Amino acid sequence: MVSLGRLLQVVPQERVALSASTFATFFLPAFVSYFAMGVLVQRKRTAMIRFALLPVTLLCAYRAGSSLDFSFGIPNYCYLNQGLALAMFTLAMRSTAWAFAKKPYQRIALQPKKTFNGDPMSGSTNNQLTNVDDTPLFTAIWNAWDLSVNLRGIGWDWAEGLRIPKSSCGTKSTTGFLLSTLAKLLFYAVAFDATSGAARDFSPETFGSVEGGTLFDTSLPPLTRYTRSTIITILSGWTAYFVIELVYQIHAIEFVLLFGQTPSQWPPLYDAPWLSTSLTSFWGHKWHQLFRECFISVGARPLSYLLGRTGGVMGAFLMSGALHYFGLEAMGRGGHPAVVFGFFIMQAIGLILEGMWKRYTGLRVHGFLGLLWTWLWVVFWANFMVDAWARVGLIGSKFFPDDYRPTVLLVHFLKHYLTL
Repeated sequence: MVSLGRLLQVVPQERVALSASTFATFFLPAFVSYFAMGVLVQRKRTAMIRFALLPVTLLCAYRAGSSLDFSFGIPNYCYLNQGLALAMFTLAMRSTAWAFAKKPYQRIALQPKKTFNGDPMSGSTNNQLTNVDDTPLFTAIWNAWDLSVNLRGIGWDWAEGLRIPKSSCGTKSTTGFLLSTLAKLLFYAVAFDATSGAARDFSPETFGSVEGGTLFDTSLPPLTRYTRSTIITILSGWTAYFVIELVYQIHAIEFVLLFGQTPSQWPPLYDAPWLSTSLTSFWGHKWHQLFRECFISVGARPLSYLLGRTGGVMGAFLMSGALHYFGLEAMGRGGHPAVVFGFFIMQAIGLILEGMWKRYTGLRVHGFLGLLWTWLWVVFWANFMVDAWARVGLIGSKFFPDDYRPTVLLVHFLKHYLTL
């Protein structure tokens, strides 16, 4: 029997090189159909059109994600195909959620204040828009540009229960916000380069190369072997944190500077996840919530109808597993489905165990013991997840040219400054 991974895998040689022609042929149909779904979900009486358009959108997203070669045939850039696959999978999830939306999405920021009952930044499920007419077509088209990239739903009415970390950005001038964001961008670039480089340096010949390899060195005694893999796992976790923050800061500058958005539309992405005292707080609001609505709409909600809360938790993490699996699969060496899905299934089981603990003891997981439990559970299972990254060559990817690595440039700058 042909495995799912084998069936869906597109080896690098079968991908088509990125050019103006292939971009128009493969990428644009996916984005145009996605954008059209974003327009339709704001309009009344469009459910049948959205249902009809959904299969086209999904097919175009799969075709773009599995056919285009964003790496230009360079092994060090295979991670760009991973980024493409993640984007197309996200596009597919959001389009599916939009197709099944029960009521039109409304952009709170553009509604008269009298129609809104609640805090537009709170994400509370009590937010209600009343007496709102159908969104005019031109307005829906304009709104769709924001909706297409606004993953958390800031300024919209559909982000149920979303918790936004507190920020002082709303009180800053646009210039002050841009300067502080630029400073954070530079910091995250250096930190990302430092942690990714440190992980690679543990074994440049194996998982520190684009050919990939395992974290688990069987020539070492078990204690040394797993201590080593845990250190690499923690470094890789910080790398993931820094690169997501880096991309977020780039987009914040881009949209505020070029598209006139306000600083309040770009609140913090994380809420100090290292201080999480339970898996519930870690995954529920302290880790970034970029895919929260997708995982709820496409994963949690359908399974919760069948299996209650347990099914909802499992469904959300299964969708997260699928997102990460197809991302790794796009690198052309297999996505290691058992390992990737296994990590997220175990996170779901951890949350279910916390719920059982609270139900039977009346106590919630918290405090120092909760902090210890959270990090032991996450890091233990993350060892195997990061090993999957290592095997496909993700850890060994070079994200900056050697002479232009942020850490190298920083050292040169400091040397020059100190010799003045």
